[in-house]
Amino acid sequence: MNGKGRHLPGTPRMVKIAYVTDRTFLKPTLLSLWSLLQHLQGAAELHFWGDGLSPEDWADVEAVTAGHAGLTLLCKDIGSGYLEGAHGPTDYITAATMGRLFIPRLIDGYVLYIDGDTLVTGDVGPLFQVEMDDAYAGVVRDYHITHWLSEPEKTTADRDARLAEIRQFMGPARVEDYFNAGILLLNCDALRAHPALLAQMEDVAAASARTHGDQDHLNALFGTDVMQLDPAWNASWGRIRRHRGLLARSGLVTAGGVPGSPVILHYHGPKKPWRDRRWDAWSSRGRATLSYRRAMRRFVQQYPHLKPL
Repeated sequence: MNGKGRHLPGTPRMVKIAYVTDRTFLKPTLLSLWSLLQHLQGAAELHFWGDGLSPEDWADVEAVTAGHAGLTLLCKDIGSGYLEGAHGPTDYITAATMGRLFIPRLIDGYVLYIDGDTLVTGDVGPLFQVEMDDAYAGVVRDYHITHWLSEPEKTTADRDARLAEIRQFMGPARVEDYFNAGILLLNCDALRAHPALLAQMEDVAAASARTHGDQDHLNALFGTDVMQLDPAWNASWGRIRRHRGLLARSGLVTAGGVPGSPVILHYHGPKKPWRDRRWDAWSSRGRATLSYRRAMRRFVQQYPHLKPL
């Protein structure tokens, strides 16, 4: 199934959410999904795509989503015909993430893609009330790039090289607008209106060749045709106040579309909260880790065999 059904002006937009994972990342992804469902209000379509999942894995997906009124679960095996030539840019990012590049072809309307290393702490429904018009996606500026740009006095050769690389492939868009692709509100109809762009988007070999994989790939393709969302929708390790401060130091707008308290905490990078507890509890990063581990305890009480490792 492909989630057909166009949005009519003046009517509520269908909430559509997509996760993409493989067996390696399945358990934390299911924890993220479970946290999403704790806060989800109203009807929604959930698209869960897997690479190399076993029948038992798919049964776990169904078990975590069972009993949620108004939720339509649409599962898809993307292990064949989608990811040939794809590979992750690092040893902690798998090739399965490239599956998100096919969302606009297979689903219509607005679709919220969420990485598996996340914790959802609020209802994502309000995000679907925004109007993106012809923008290809709603995005959040990358925390680390914003950090680097806010502290030019602390530049290093590696930072300079990376920023130069981003400027080269993003032009004429600004390096300041480089976004993190872990959470994306994709405007699938706008993307499908441009078949050549859609075909470029789905080139997993080209995406895999970039330094930061399909995140760089999407930034290069989308350019200025994005809507900047509030950091609340992609809160880097919970550091939303810090992120807004960095945006202000760089002369950027501190609050994007649909502002508020953090809704999606994103635990990007090689260290993950289900493995590493050694964070200062007084820091925002430490508090975000504590929030994750508290949620994980509740999740594991319900599903002991799904504890992230």
